[in-house]
Amino acid sequence: NLSVLEAFQDLKDKLNYPFFMEIIILGSWAIWITRNNKIFENIAPSFQGWKFIFKEELKLLKHRMKQKFDRQFSVWLDSLL
Repeated sequence: NLSVLEAFQDLKDKLNYPFFMEIIILGSWAIWITRNNKIFENIAPSFQGWKFIFKEELKLLKHRMKQKFDRQFSVWLDSLL
């Protein structure tokens, strides 16, 4: 049984990207937007809807990414699209 910190570290090790925290934050943000869409817009939540929001937020993040991570982030992002 993993603690929250152990699970977080395990995920960080598996992702192995310097922009790991941004991935986690934007994934959570996409969940929040999906939740708000259900509450305020009556849009049924779905994995596909969450994934679309997540990818759109990642595309916006690319514009703020440090130049030294730009290539690695672009490759990772393209693998999702």
